[in-house]
Amino acid sequence: MELLKSISDFSTVGGKIKYYRLLKEKTQEELSNLTGIDRTTIIKYEHNQLLHSLELCNKIATALCINPFLLYDDYLAFIASDFSNKIKEYRESKNLTQKELGLMLGVHWKTVGAWEGGNAVVSRRVFSMFDKLSFS
Repeated sequence: MELLKSISDFSTVGGKIKYYRLLKEKTQEELSNLTGIDRTTIIKYEHNQLLHSLELCNKIATALCINPFLLYDDYLAFIASDFSNKIKEYRESKNLTQKELGLMLGVHWKTVGAWEGGNAVVSRRVFSMFDKLSFS
C-alpha cells in the first residue's frame, strides 16, 4: 500500500482515482469495461487533463466498490452535499440579500436563488470565491 501511495497524488481527484484503481487491482482497460468510460478518457481523468464530474466519480466509485467521497475534491464534496441550504444559511448569517451575495460573487441574484432552490449547481470558479468570503 505504501508503494501505491508513493505513485499517487492524493491532492487531486485523478490521483485518487488512480490510487483506488490500483488498490483494487484493476487496469485502466478493466475500469473502462466496468464503467463504460473510454480508456483514453480514464487516462485523461487520472492525469487531471479533464475536469472531474460528480457523475463520473460516482460511476468510478461504484465500479471500484468504494465510497465516492473518497474520490471527491472540495468542490465535488460541496456539490454532493446539501449545498443549497449551506448557501442560504451563509447568506442569511451575513444578513445578505440574494442580490448582495450575487454582486459579491459576480453572478445575477436569480442565480443565487436558483442555487438556494436546488435548481442550479455552483461552478468551480464561483466555489473558489467562497474561501475569500470565509464561507464554511
